[in-house]
Amino acid sequence: MGATNSRFFFVLLSVGAAIGLGSIWLYPFFSFKITGLFFIPYSIALVLLGMPLLMLEFSIGRYFNKNVVDLFASIRKWFSGIGWLMIFNVFIVMSFYAVVLSWHIIYFFVSFGLQWKNGAEAYFFNNVLQASEGFKGFLQFSLPVFIALMMAWIGIFFFIRKGYGSIKKAFLATIPIFAFLVILFFVYSLTLDNALFGVYSFLKPRFNQLLKLDIWFDSFSLAVLYLGLSFGIMHALGGKSEGNFIVGNSLIVVILKVLVSIAFSFILFGILGFLSMEKGIDLDKLVFSDFGSEFTILAQAFPLFYRPALLSLLFFIFLSLFFLLGAASLASSMSHVIVHKFKTKHVNAAIIVTGFGFLFGLLFIIKPGYYIMDIVSHFVYYNIVLCILLEVIAVGWFFEIERIAEYINQYSILKIGGIWAFIVKYFAPLILFALLFLQIKSDFAAPYKGYPLWALLVFGVGTVVVPLIVAFLMPQKILDRKK
Repeated sequence: MGATNSRFFFVLLSVGAAIGLGSIWLYPFFSFKITGLFFIPYSIALVLLGMPLLMLEFSIGRYFNKNVVDLFASIRKWFSGIGWLMIFNVFIVMSFYAVVLSWHIIYFFVSFGLQWKNGAEAYFFNNVLQASEGFKGFLQFSLPVFIALMMAWIGIFFFIRKGYGSIKKAFLATIPIFAFLVILFFVYSLTLDNALFGVYSFLKPRFNQLLKLDIWFDSFSLAVLYLGLSFGIMHALGGKSEGNFIVGNSLIVVILKVLVSIAFSFILFGILGFLSMEKGIDLDKLVFSDFGSEFTILAQAFPLFYRPALLSLLFFIFLSLFFLLGAASLASSMSHVIVHKFKTKHVNAAIIVTGFGFLFGLLFIIKPGYYIMDIVSHFVYYNIVLCILLEVIAVGWFFEIERIAEYINQYSILKIGGIWAFIVKYFAPLILFALLFLQIKSDFAAPYKGYPLWALLVFGVGTVVVPLIVAFLMPQKILDRKK
């Protein structure tokens, strides 16, 4: 019974982390824009790359049973830089996740009265973000977002204040509420007028699109980016697991992740189909893939719902939990390293993580903060893919990967360790190199969203280069402790 419970908690936390770090907008966006058959290349990418990488992080976390910095230092001393790079990536992504969470907290309160109903876009940019036109007003910030950001970090602190024990309890309390709200909005969205048209538009197959390179690039990018990889989370969870069902657990996490993505796609397109009919706007002009459009486009539908204030309030609770799970998962990974590297208490590590996360997040709530966060969130793609590339090279080429493969086979009904080792050593580096090349080519072809070159260099290239340099300049013997 103890092993069963351990496995249940392990899968629950892994799924919660993967959901929280997953993309709720990009899967439905690609399915609508490219083809309703997008799940085919996406599933292939998950099987060929996403799941093997998840197995990699679970297995080396369990095998070495050390924090992510010392884990890589166990392979080669200077590989500790890979672990530090993961922690820096955590810090960046965690900080803007918390800011997005703060927006949802604000909308939770303004749902009483639906204060954006007379102009969703103007309300979001002028009243909530109080954004400037372009990059000016660096010394001014939005007071509502500042207050909400403090609330967001307080919530994250309570998730991680006692380490694994507190986040496990918090996830056990949160996941059922999240699941209930997914089911509630799944059912409700499909009862809306014109909802089935929206869902059909999302599912509409276009077979010729499957032969295009772009769809495979997008599929493998999603498979890499949105499983919670490269942040040290899965390593830490692997180290905490008492059972060793690496293949089965990885498969369950991937399947549940896909099911949640599909469920949210139905919710999104059910609402957008309804909004398209009510507003007389073509669906093409409503579909979005960025975090801000939820408040400028999707929010337009809420005043038209039955019991609009209640449903709006529940919807923003739903998405608040989504971003809270993501931010707390990231924060727990960083806290785990601080506790074991510096032998401090969990509560002290939680104070450090949330305190510095709040301070860094202030960059995203100043007048041009929305644009800065947009640039950072775009360029962090390089951080994640590069980190995973370094990880597979370190394990695949500088460690006896056969030992990890045997370790996987030892506790698996399906003996796939040999295939997995081949993927990690040869296939994964090839695909990851290709993803980096294609993304660089795309960014060189045209400046991202037409932002000024100096802004792209400072907030974009700087997001990639500075953490990379600092990570490998970190002293290799900082309290080299076990776990």
